[in-house]
This record gives sequence, C-alpha cells and structure tokens, in this order.
Amino acid sequence: MIFITILILSFLSILFICKNIISKNLNNKKYTILICSVLFLFSFSSLIYYQIGSPFLNMKELYSLRNKILEAKVEQNKNLANDLKKFDELNLASQNDPQNINILLNLAAIASKINKVDFEIATLQKLQLIENSPKIKSLLAQAIVKKANGQVTSRAQKLIDDALADNPSEPGANFLNGLAQSQIGNDEAALKIWMQLYNNTSIDNAWKNDLETNIRIAAKKLGISQRVIDKKLINNVKITDPIANDILNLSEKEQNIRINQMVEQLANRLTKDKKDLDGWIKLFQSYKVLKNNYKALEALRTAIEISPTIFLKQTLLKELLPPNKKPNFTSETVNLIDQILLEDQNNVDALFFKGLKAFNEGDKKIATIYWKKLISILPSNSQMSIELSKKLEK
Repeated sequence: MIFITILILSFLSILFICKNIISKNLNNKKYTILICSVLFLFSFSSLIYYQIGSPFLNMKELYSLRNKILEAKVEQNKNLANDLKKFDELNLASQNDPQNINILLNLAAIASKINKVDFEIATLQKLQLIENSPKIKSLLAQAIVKKANGQVTSRAQKLIDDALADNPSEPGANFLNGLAQSQIGNDEAALKIWMQLYNNTSIDNAWKNDLETNIRIAAKKLGISQRVIDKKLINNVKITDPIANDILNLSEKEQNIRINQMVEQLANRLTKDKKDLDGWIKLFQSYKVLKNNYKALEALRTAIEISPTIFLKQTLLKELLPPNKKPNFTSETVNLIDQILLEDQNNVDALFFKGLKAFNEGDKKIATIYWKKLISILPSNSQMSIELSKKLEK
C-alpha cells in the first residue's frame, strides 16, 4: 500500500512539473526542490520494490502455493504415522515369530525408513544369525555406514569383504566397496567398481542417481572430463578417451606399462609439492602395481604424515602385516595397532593383531581379552570367530 501511494504521488508530481514547465509558472528554486522531491520519492519506491518485491502479487496463486505446501506436510505426517504404525505391527510380529526372515527384513526396512538406525542394525544382526547371506551382510554394512555418517568403518568393511567373497556381484556390497576405496584415496579402484556396477544396474533403481553422482566425483578427481563420463553413462559405449581408458579399461599389464611411463614424473613432482595428499596416495597405488613395495610404503607413510586418518593407518597396517606371510611385529606395527584402537576400539584388524602378538608371545591372558572382544563383534558362525575360539580353547 505504501509503495502504491508513493508511486501515485511521484506520478502526480511529474504531471504537475510538466504542466508548470509548459506554462512557465515555476521559478528555478521551486523547480529544483520539486525535481529533487520527485527523484527522492521515485528512489524510495524503487528501494521498497527491491526489498519486498513486486506489490502486485497474484493472491490466488499465493494461496494456492500455500495450500500445496500444507497438503504436502499433511501427507508427509500421514505417511510417517502409517510407517510408525507398520513399525509397531512388524515389531510385535517379530516378537511372536522371531525366526521369520520376511518379517525381520520388512522390520529392518521400515526402521531404516523412519531413521531408527540402531534398531535396524539390531534387527539385521538377528537376521544374520538366521540366514548369513551376502544380502544380509550387505544390508547390515549399509546400516553401519549410515550410522557412521557415511564412513565405511572396519566393521562394515569386514561385512563387505565377506559378502563379496560369497557373491562378487552383490550390488550393495559393491557400492560400499567403491565408497571405501574412495575414502582411502584410491579413486581409480572406486571408479572401476562403480562403473561396472552402474552397467549392471537397472535405470529405475532407487540408488542409481547416487551411483552416478559418485562416479562423476571420482572421475573429476582423476582428471577425466565430464564429456567422457557423460558419454559412458548415457550411451554405455566404450570410451575412446586415452586417460579414461587407462583408468577404466586397461589390463594389469597395460596398466604397468602406463604407470612406468608416468610414475617417475609423478614422484619428481611430489618432491616439490610434499603436501599433495592425493598425489602421494596415487604414487602409493602406482608403486603397488609396479610391485615396488619399499617405495609404495614410503609413499603411504608420507600420506599419513599429511593426513593421519584411521583409513590410511589401517591400509599401512595391512601392507606391513599381509595375511599370506608370518606377521613381523615391529615397533611401527605395534604403534599403528595402538593408534587405530585409540580411534576405533572395535577395529577388527587391530583387535586381531593385538591378540595375535600377545598369543605368539605366550601371553594368553592378553590375547583372550582382545580376541574375545573381536569374537563378540564378529558373526558367531564366521570363519575367523570359529578359528579364534579354537585357539583360545587350547
């Protein structure tokens, strides 16, 4: 209303000025004052317009929009009420029939939907005792990652590895496996995993958009152009871009040739830019492919100096204590184990090696403490749990 009043006054003032200029009834001083007044009114009205927007709102459209928002909120509350009711029904049904796999699956799904993550995890753990399938392991890993705000924890990684060992094509486990690789800086491996999964995922799958987003992020980190990725995602044809082919389609032999050509240049650049975390991780991966273990470990240690995350420390621990060799517990590995347990008290690898070191040294009391804690975390019928129980019984 204020805007309209000022606008009318400005318009009438302009008409008045024009009329008097024509009739020459205004002296210079009055003319100047009037002009300034009109300009002020016009500027003031423009400022109001800028701050509050157009005063000529379509009230019918505004009310319609408000009603749509209210309807959406009502529908959302209605759906939540239905979901909570369904949750209570399924929870009661699971108590009456605790071995029913379908009831437990539906209960875990509805718990996830209403964001009861702890309940979802507990339900999936019950399911795992009944049917320890790759799908159940994958669902449990997804719930654990969700609880950890998207971080692939050691517990989730163990479930992912077990699920993929039983079924290498399990979609959820593959998605998380790619995420885990990305989180330790191995974007090349993440991109390969996600691209293969993308090609095997139906277009109407609920999480295909998330998968595509992750692919684009990984490609960007690796310097692959969006045009190349667009072509791969939309047309699903072989990429002809040489950089993308290096990442996505090369065999191990071809990768070795390519890396041999690039690794020296990368190493030389990093001596001048020692804070490039991504560069050091890529150098570690390159040396791994070239089977230059010493240089690979040095590159990984440098990456940890830059960013001492639990994921990088765990990667180094696995490199220093590979499963196919007799473990050599040095001061470095002992320190790594202690650091990891300080950050993650339930870390599967650190608990195992902490117990193994004590067991090898004849300190069964300490070994029992760490291995019993590990057994309580692992599924009761897992191979590791069974083997550790046997060792403790001796």
